[in-house]
Amino acid sequence: MGPDVLALLMVFGMPVMIVLIVSHYRFKTKELEKAPKGPDPRLLEAAGKERKLLEARIENLESIVTSVDFELNQRLNKLAHEKLLAPVNPTDRTQPASTPPGGTLGASIEPGYAMGLLRPGQVVLGRYTIERELGRGGMGAVYLANDSKLSERVALKTISSALAGDPAEMADRFRMEVQAARKVTHPNVIRIHDIGEDGPLLFLSMEYVEGETLFARVKRLGALAVPEARAILGDVAAGVAAAHAAGVVHRDLKPHNVLLGKGRAVKVIDFGLAKMSFATGMTATGLIMGTPEYMAPEQVRGLATDARTDVYALGAMAYFALAGKPPFVGTTPIAIGFAQVNDAPPPLRTQRPEVPLALEEAVMRALAKEPGKRFPDAGEMKRALGD
Repeated sequence: MGPDVLALLMVFGMPVMIVLIVSHYRFKTKELEKAPKGPDPRLLEAAGKERKLLEARIENLESIVTSVDFELNQRLNKLAHEKLLAPVNPTDRTQPASTPPGGTLGASIEPGYAMGLLRPGQVVLGRYTIERELGRGGMGAVYLANDSKLSERVALKTISSALAGDPAEMADRFRMEVQAARKVTHPNVIRIHDIGEDGPLLFLSMEYVEGETLFARVKRLGALAVPEARAILGDVAAGVAAAHAAGVVHRDLKPHNVLLGKGRAVKVIDFGLAKMSFATGMTATGLIMGTPEYMAPEQVRGLATDARTDVYALGAMAYFALAGKPPFVGTTPIAIGFAQVNDAPPPLRTQRPEVPLALEEAVMRALAKEPGKRFPDAGEMKRALGD
């Protein structure tokens, strides 16, 4: 059974599970009320505690279902994208016609372009010539492009307003990404150039760093040597600390969002979920946004986030770099989310005995379930990681 089928079962089966849990609680409450001498105070107290736990579990389940629904929509969109970008068979009249490579896209916009996906040779806004795709997600993609105005290569992050339930809200979120990233000036944070709109296409242009992600390096080489991991994690923490000092919380820190370039360059990227400390109302209530393996418990539960949420993600990222795997793994996002909320991570040195004790203590403190037990911000964590 594939992960998409499992996710669908969870989405449609979860409401049934919630109803069963609530029915069970109501049945127990009625049994207590029918007691001939009145309910036992101790049983009432226990029932009250159970009700509070039940409410918390239901809130958690509802938030996770919302997240899985969002993820399924992304996967469906990705399948639609792949269909649109498949080679055109001249005898198949059901496939859309495409703009010739190298042609500037004008009034006649091909479907792939409308959905945020481009082909090599296409020109966006009369300025950016697409060279190749760097990566793709359910809602768009990132491309290497030549910027004729700056006379340099840049990365274009595209997303389609056509894929958003509210195109205006999607545009606002993109503008917030630019606004948030521009508040952070640091050598370890990717530099954002501009935001643009070309018909239904929204895009960001940003600094291009040639290299690989931290995720790709660990997958290629395995767990990193302690000195290398410390150096990379220290640079990441420094960049995130600059964001925190500017009032910006990233909210989606993960090894995939750390670029390792030439000359030991380390860059934190993708402030797409970034939240300025004074900004509210940009996401639906209870909507989980992030990556389960690196999400703090409060983020999984759809609660308020702050700098300590990023500290948790830094701890999970450090664990991944030093152990070769994140602290929690599972077959579905829901399973991982439950583990983040309820389970203690295995001590780092049980996975990698040669990790110094002080370094393990720093990583495990960052992974504390309660935000108040973590480092208050990334700057404090950087100091604890050591040299």
